[in-house]
Amino acid sequence: MIDWTEILDGDTWELFARDYFAESGFTIDVGPGRGVDAGRDIVISEQLNGKINTKKFVWLVSCKHYAKSNKSVGPGDEQNITDRIRQHRADGFIGFYSTVPSSGLIERFKSLHANGDISAYELIDGRKIEQRFVTTGSSKLALRYFPDSYRRSKPIQKLLDKHVELRCKVCDEDLLSKSMLGPFSGVIVTASKRTEASDGRKFDQNIHVYAVCKGECDRRMDRMCHRQGFSTGWEDIDDLCNPLLYIKAIMAIMNRLRAKRDEYTDEAFSDLKNIFIAISQRTLREITEEDGERASQVIRLQNLGF
Repeated sequence: MIDWTEILDGDTWELFARDYFAESGFTIDVGPGRGVDAGRDIVISEQLNGKINTKKFVWLVSCKHYAKSNKSVGPGDEQNITDRIRQHRADGFIGFYSTVPSSGLIERFKSLHANGDISAYELIDGRKIEQRFVTTGSSKLALRYFPDSYRRSKPIQKLLDKHVELRCKVCDEDLLSKSMLGPFSGVIVTASKRTEASDGRKFDQNIHVYAVCKGECDRRMDRMCHRQGFSTGWEDIDDLCNPLLYIKAIMAIMNRLRAKRDEYTDEAFSDLKNIFIAISQRTLREITEEDGERASQVIRLQNLGF
């Protein structure tokens, strides 16, 4: 998803690391700086809260940016680890790498930890950083340092105070995060019954609105709905992540409500609102060329009666 070579040098990688940890809730005690730094890249801290007391835990963060060569970070790239930790009065060590740590370096840290030479360590490689972008709202950080990757990936935006999950009704998987990993992740299903009002007007009474994985989860819910006498309609989550199709879906719902062709139970309407709030975290952004092409394709198919 992210092209790490968009960051051109190690200095910028350190700035990215500083902002990454600040956005993750750490305090930046010593930021990156030019010149000789005695092996220190960044010093950060967090508060560990116990039942009675709290403790400040200090991390030494070592930044290595080898994305251009795609070289792994080896033992020779991390010298004098324990001396550096003691010198900067840190409690633990974090390796913040754009590539992967080598097996030799991993074993070295395991040995240091087992022998009690370091109390804690964490090796954060490109995949782990990318996973955080997938599962949390870090769009501003991605846009600042990886503008090209940001435009391609359509990341989850942090619109509210926290990430709003979109859970599958059957397996409970977060479909919004899953939609970042590839297409065809899931659908939004409306289960309804055709109803006649006292004035003779016929309308769809929407009883349930839910999100579900495509495949077996969808089939399982569909069978249950049909046994209860409901008919079902669906919208593809990937399409709803397209700003144009997202707006189109909302307008369609509003038009049907205005025309009194649809009604919702309180539960179904509440679920519908929560679903659109969750999807908005991936949708409320500037449209891409691919979004426009997909929207045109969907509209053409609908005009042909599909």
